[in-house]
Amino acid sequence: MTRRAIGAPTLRRLVVAALAFGALGCRFVQPMPELEGGIELGLRRGSAWQTIKVRPPYVIGPTASLELKKGIFSGMSATGELVRINVDKEGALGRGPGRVDVDFATGVDEFIIDGVWNSGRVHFRITSDSFRGSLQTVGGYCQYVLDELLHDGARHGISICSGLPEETRLEIPMPIQAWLTPSELAVVLLELLSDPPTTVLEGR
Repeated sequence: MTRRAIGAPTLRRLVVAALAFGALGCRFVQPMPELEGGIELGLRRGSAWQTIKVRPPYVIGPTASLELKKGIFSGMSATGELVRINVDKEGALGRGPGRVDVDFATGVDEFIIDGVWNSGRVHFRITSDSFRGSLQTVGGYCQYVLDELLHDGARHGISICSGLPEETRLEIPMPIQAWLTPSELAVVLLELLSDPPTTVLEGR
C-alpha cells in the first residue's frame, strides 16, 4: 500500500485542530460531575462488594448509568442499551434494559415490590426488621433473607445466588433515604441487587 503524503494545507488544518483541542482540553480532563461526591449503597456477599453511587440527579452503578428527573430514570445500561423507567408511588414501568413492570404497595410496616424487573420475576417484602425477596440477576437468580438490622442501619443475613448461602450485608445510608422517595429508592435497590458480587466459591 502506498502512503499518501500530507499536503501543507491539510497539515495546517491538523495543527490548528490540535491547538484547538489543547485549548479546550481542560474540559475533558475534569472529572465527570456525576462521579464527584455522592453516597454509595453497598452490597457485600462473603468478602466481595458491589456498590451503586447516588448523587442526585445521578445514579451510577454496575448495571447502568442513570439520571433521575421528574420521576423518570433514563440513561444507558452497562451493555449499551437505553434505559427509561417511569416511577411513581404505585410502581415502575419501562425498560431497564429488559422489561420493567413493578408494583409497589405499602402497609403499616411494610413495603412490597412485586412484578417484572428486566424481564425476570421479582418479589420483595421489606419491613423494619426484615428484608426478604428474590429476583433474576445478571448471573442467574438470587434469593435474599436479611432479617437482622444492625446498629449502623445495615441489613444483615444470607443470600443464595448459585446454590451456596453467603453471609450478606446491605447498606442503605440514611441521606439516600432523604434524597429519594421510597419508590425511587426501590428502583435503585433493584439495580444494585440485580448484579450481586460473586464470591470465590461461586465463580461466574
